[in-house]
Amino acid sequence: MNNLSITTAELERLLKVFGWLLGLFWLAAFLIQWKCFNIAASSAAWRAFSPAVGGAILLFGVFYKVAWRWESLAKWMNRPIVHGIWKGELRSDFGLVDKSTLVIPIYFVVRQTYLTLSVQSFTDKQDGESRLEALLKNSKTEATRLCYVFELRKLYPGANLLTSGAGDLRLLSSGRELKGTYWTNTPTHGELILKLVSRDFDGIESFDDAQNKFSGH
Repeated sequence: MNNLSITTAELERLLKVFGWLLGLFWLAAFLIQWKCFNIAASSAAWRAFSPAVGGAILLFGVFYKVAWRWESLAKWMNRPIVHGIWKGELRSDFGLVDKSTLVIPIYFVVRQTYLTLSVQSFTDKQDGESRLEALLKNSKTEATRLCYVFELRKLYPGANLLTSGAGDLRLLSSGRELKGTYWTNTPTHGELILKLVSRDFDGIESFDDAQNKFSGH
């Protein structure tokens, strides 16, 4: 089960939208029963609640899963979109020799609904996935950051049995770039620079999958 990844302000906006939907569906159901079927107003008002709740929940389900990713709707809801596959480089101080930074190609798969968020990372040596995520937007500066805690499943030789860490990335270039730093308990740290290559990542379950599909991007 995914952790909820939503701020108080975003939750308040979501509840307002749901409230408006419920009200509009109730009004439509009430008018149809009252005007078209000549049901008494008091009875029509009571009967309208059931279809109103059902309709609002159905429309909310579509919004929650898919519709909010439409850029105009997401902008209106003030919810940044990071859903998609991101390609870039990991620049690490791991095994630093002669002050040469280790540069590793990397892909991120970010799955996002309005309420949840998850991050997977793929390199040719190791795969990782997030355990805790947050998408934070500063209301004063409009700066957006993707913060996450992760674990790695495939490790470099000499690393600890289990590698965990955290990342802090800023969303830049009109939502097309992620750039920031990460830390692990090995201990290593470094920089991540990623560019969005697609909103569709169907069939991407490994570094090879991503490389075969997006190597030319």
